[in-house]
Amino acid sequence: MKYRSLVLLCLVAVLPLSTSIRPAQSRTATYDLVLTGGRVIDPASRLDGVRNIGISNGTVAAISTGPLSGKQTIDVTNLVVAPGFIDMHAHGQNVPSQTYQVRDGVTTALELEIGAFPLNALGAREGRALINYGYSAGHTAARITVKRGNRQAAYHEALTESELKEMIGYLATALDEGALGIGVGLDYVSLGVKPDELEALFRLAAARKVPIFVHIRMPDDRNDLTGLTELLDLTGKTGASFHMAHIVSTGLGRVPAFLQMVDQARVRGLDVTTEVYPYTAGSTGINSGIFDHDWQSKLGISYRDIEWPPTGQRFTGREMWDEYRAKYREGVVIIHAMREEWVEQALKHPGVMIASDGMPISSLDERAHPRGMGTFARVLGRYSREKKIITLPDAISRMTLMPAQRLEQMSPAMRRKGRLSVGADADITVFDADQVIDRATFADPNQFSKGIIHVLVGGTVVVRDGGMVEGVFAGKPIRATVKTGG
Repeated sequence: MKYRSLVLLCLVAVLPLSTSIRPAQSRTATYDLVLTGGRVIDPASRLDGVRNIGISNGTVAAISTGPLSGKQTIDVTNLVVAPGFIDMHAHGQNVPSQTYQVRDGVTTALELEIGAFPLNALGAREGRALINYGYSAGHTAARITVKRGNRQAAYHEALTESELKEMIGYLATALDEGALGIGVGLDYVSLGVKPDELEALFRLAAARKVPIFVHIRMPDDRNDLTGLTELLDLTGKTGASFHMAHIVSTGLGRVPAFLQMVDQARVRGLDVTTEVYPYTAGSTGINSGIFDHDWQSKLGISYRDIEWPPTGQRFTGREMWDEYRAKYREGVVIIHAMREEWVEQALKHPGVMIASDGMPISSLDERAHPRGMGTFARVLGRYSREKKIITLPDAISRMTLMPAQRLEQMSPAMRRKGRLSVGADADITVFDADQVIDRATFADPNQFSKGIIHVLVGGTVVVRDGGMVEGVFAGKPIRATVKTGG
């Protein structure tokens, strides 16, 4: 007995110091990990109550009001236990970007607006990602390939008949390789994309039964609704599934009209969805195609509404603008063009998902738009708890179940995400509903969100007690597996 007591004492001495994780008291543990005493919110079943969750082999194995035994236990009393957040619009697809994302509660971050081509990143990142990841088939990159690397031609010139056929073939191949749809940054290449090309993209999406994710054209006239009208018309004509990226930053003052148009399209039986990020500024490349047009009229802004993130400076006029565009070809700017009322209109509207549009960063101290650092905590803290724009269960649904349902038709893996039920993947975010809030600002963006306590990816703890678990890369690729030809 004395020897056994000494062994137990030594084991306790080497356990990691943690405010919430403790070894199981039972030697006959049933589960790998048990979360005890948390307020479990599952948007699929509408469960909202105190439960214990047992996790084994990366999946939710039990949800119970009674005690569960595990090899490891996390006490989550007084905390919300939710499905891991799914970000369908995340340009930051590397470890620094994912570090901010997972600290914001994100367990799956997908690049669906611009996408990727070729799709070799799916395999290349396996074992090197903090959270789950995936891509759409990137129209712009395929267009550049067709134009033999000539970006100027890819952004501004129409495709010949043979080039269009070649590009559609490239995108079809990417879908065969697991792309989660087709990503079209239309406003970036709108000078070159003619109606036949756009229709061919929608027809490919319809044939393959995958969504097409589009950054719509933004006409110079801010009252012009044709940017959305042309895509809704094509949705009806082809039967494709259409997802509109960031309805506020492309809608601006047209947000109420756009929301009504989306509703009317759904009433007609069209498969149309959209998303919002909770900020009043956008971000894009300083030399992007958005600035090919009369951008000041289009966006209703002047040079002083454009911010240079590395220094926080605002542009003083045409001379500084031209200098920076020539000097920093790949530079990124922040565009202060939106109003809070438009953001709130989108958040109040049923069915509008939450997505960050987070920009890529190469290091944790690289300044960028704060949406890549705090989108989800901002919705939970500012818009749900403080402003009561949406309820907490509704906010969670918009960042978990709804994105999963949008993608599950072509990706069976998504049927196990966005939910907290037996058999679901143990992608789980645990947060303090009374404290959760974003801390990243435009002036000081490099701050982690507050109140995100634990994050599990496939049952592996990636964030523990509000800090990163070092050396853990639990992210898996999310692929489309349904092949229908076309």
